[in-house]
This record gives sequence, structure tokens and C-alpha cells, in this order.
Amino acid sequence: MKKFYLFALVILSFHALPVVDLSAAAQPFAQDQFLQRQQTNELRTQQQLNQFQSEQELNQTQHQLDQMQQHGQPYPFQRQQQLDEVQQQLNQMQNEQQLDQLQQQEQLRQLQQPMQLQNEQQRNQEQFQGQLNQTQQQLDELQRR
Repeated sequence: MKKFYLFALVILSFHALPVVDLSAAAQPFAQDQFLQRQQTNELRTQQQLNQFQSEQELNQTQHQLDQMQQHGQPYPFQRQQQLDEVQQQLNQMQNEQQLDQLQQQEQLRQLQQPMQLQNEQQRNQEQFQGQLNQTQQQLDELQRR
């Protein structure tokens, strides 16, 4: 029976070898997490500003288009040409706004992905540390017997 406990002790000691000090790893993790959150907040603020500016430009162009449609010009061909140009500008602005939103969403996703991976890694380390502590307690109990 003692051989079994000795064998278990040897096996468990091999599992304990790769363990590192988690408190030392936690500090850079917290700093990285803070920086990522700060970058995410800055990006979201920039997105909101860009969105606001785009909406203002769209509203101005739409207003210009509405005014042109309401106030007919004496030359219908010129009027239609101007309407088409303004409508084309409006469509282009809407397309650019959608593209900007997609690019910003991708930037946010790329910023948040490492944070999610770090959170998962930290959970795994904590779970492993808990298992290690539990195994160490069992080993201590076996040694006391």
C-alpha cells in the first residue's frame, strides 16, 4: 500500500512541476486588460463621433435633396441632373457610412478577442490551481497516515 502512495506522490509531483506563480502573472494580465478596455473605449468614442458626423452629412444632403425636389427649377433637365447628383452623393455617403461601421466593428472584435482569450486562460489557470491545491491536500493527508 505504501508503494501505491509513493507512486501517487511521484505522479503528482510531476504535475506540480510546470506550475508558475499565478500572482506574478496576474499583474501583467490586469495591465493588459486595462489597456485593452481603454483602447476599446477610445475606439467606441471615435465610432460615436464618426457616426454623428456621418449622420449630420447625410441629413444635410437629404435636406438639400428635399429642397431641390420641392423647389422646381425652370429647366427640368438641369433640375433632374442636380437631383441625380445629390441622390448619388447621398447613396455614396450611406455606403461609406456602412463600410465605416463594418470596419469599426471588426476593429472592436479584434480588440476584444485577446481579452476574451486572456479571461479564458485566467479561468483555466485558476481551475488548474484549484485542482492542484486539492491534490496537494490529498497528498498531505496521505502522507500523514
